[in-house]
Amino acid sequence: MKGNARPSLFDTTAAFDDPLEMLLSCHRRIEKQLQTLERLRVHLRTHGVDADASSAAQALLRYFTRAAVDHHADEERDLFPLLERRITDEADRERFLALREALEREHREVEAQWARLRKPLEGIAEGLTRPLPENEVRGFADAYARHIRAEESAFKEFFDRWIGADDRMALGSSMSARRAVEFRHKPS
Repeated sequence: MKGNARPSLFDTTAAFDDPLEMLLSCHRRIEKQLQTLERLRVHLRTHGVDADASSAAQALLRYFTRAAVDHHADEERDLFPLLERRITDEADRERFLALREALEREHREVEAQWARLRKPLEGIAEGLTRPLPENEVRGFADAYARHIRAEESAFKEFFDRWIGADDRMALGSSMSARRAVEFRHKPS
């Protein structure tokens, strides 16, 4: 599983006082985890379950059972309700409500796909030989890629237009509390 790690153009150190950038950074991390999942699938075919495979499976389990869950909660519990309260333009509101419904449905879809991958990954993490079906891995990765594109195509516009400085502070504070991380606002 070892390879040449190159810094990504998307590598950023986002802080909770910029919640939109934090959400986008989460997307970059999800994309990296999906790449790891695909590399693990290939690795298993050629090397079987070894220490690298178990380590990769453990990392994937940690990420998708904690960070990805927090990311969806950031959106569904904080960002989406806030946008729904703030958007006053009727056309924007209708467009947002349709987007919200689609994004929340996609969250349930990727969560269901994750549930199918989790069991084999748990076995691999413990050093057991388990199949990691290509169609399951690809389906999960493709669904997340579509989901990320949909979110990012609309988030910035809605965020910039409807979320003020106080709202950004509240979002950042809630996001950091969800992760039990101290929120420190950096004055602009």
